[in-house]
Amino acid sequence: MKVSHLFLQFIGVEKIILGSTGHHGHEAAHLLVESLKNGYSTVLLPDGPGGPAFVAKKGVLHIALQSGIPMLPIRFQTARVIQLKSWERKKWPLPFCTIRVQYLEPIRVANEIFDETYDELTKALG
Repeated sequence: MKVSHLFLQFIGVEKIILGSTGHHGHEAAHLLVESLKNGYSTVLLPDGPGGPAFVAKKGVLHIALQSGIPMLPIRFQTARVIQLKSWERKKWPLPFCTIRVQYLEPIRVANEIFDETYDELTKALG
């Protein structure tokens, strides 16, 4: 992740909040909720750093619920990549390839439909 963090700093990201299940996740989630309420935007990888791939962790739902901000699933697709042999099958696009960005419908989280929203997010990951 260090390479990603350096890239984010290079492109002007002001603040990186690190945390995941078992690694100060609750503290990071609290800071993130407060930042979202103050107008900041963020990117989260809902399947977490330890996988399994395409299976969401519920922390992203709790963050959306507590902040009142809907999730906007985004997919990236490219044909020319180097794919790592790791659980998440991370892909690095090759130079000069075309990257297709697809924005899916926003997903709103509410207590009454929390489990259904989790299923909807899991489908969006696939």
